[in-house]
Amino acid sequence: MSEHIETEKAAQLAGEYFGNGYHCAEAVLRALLDTMGEDSEHIVPYATAFGGGFGETFMEACGVISGSLIAIGHKYGRKQQGDNWKEAGHLGRAVVERFMKLHGTCNCGLLRNRFGEEEQMDLCREVVIQGTKSLATILNEKVDEDHASTEQCQEKCTSCA
Repeated sequence: MSEHIETEKAAQLAGEYFGNGYHCAEAVLRALLDTMGEDSEHIVPYATAFGGGFGETFMEACGVISGSLIAIGHKYGRKQQGDNWKEAGHLGRAVVERFMKLHGTCNCGLLRNRFGEEEQMDLCREVVIQGTKSLATILNEKVDEDHASTEQCQEKCTSCA
């Protein structure tokens, strides 16, 4: 990825997708891919079973985390067996750490119980929007780091010539 993701656009799309038939994991993934100009049609189905805290059990990770990790894997995952996975791992850790800092848990069921039945969908939508912003920010920071590293390398090469 070489371009910045339009953070607000991605977040707005995620909120719309969540409110119009996609669950949290699907909404985050589709919004991010669509904002990046990627074909989401064939990738979003990978997120379907992750909704509702893994298979609608409400016992595991919030779908915002799952959708974010699928997006990271799509962009930074290993392309061949044996390739290094540290880049994707570090980005995934950043998503989880930021989510935990904001919400104190990644557990879907705990979040839903905290929100209460009446406000659960509205508050989950806010988590989807915020999580998409967070993911876009993390990926944009990665782009900035890559650009800075490339510029440093070019400066070194120029000074050696």
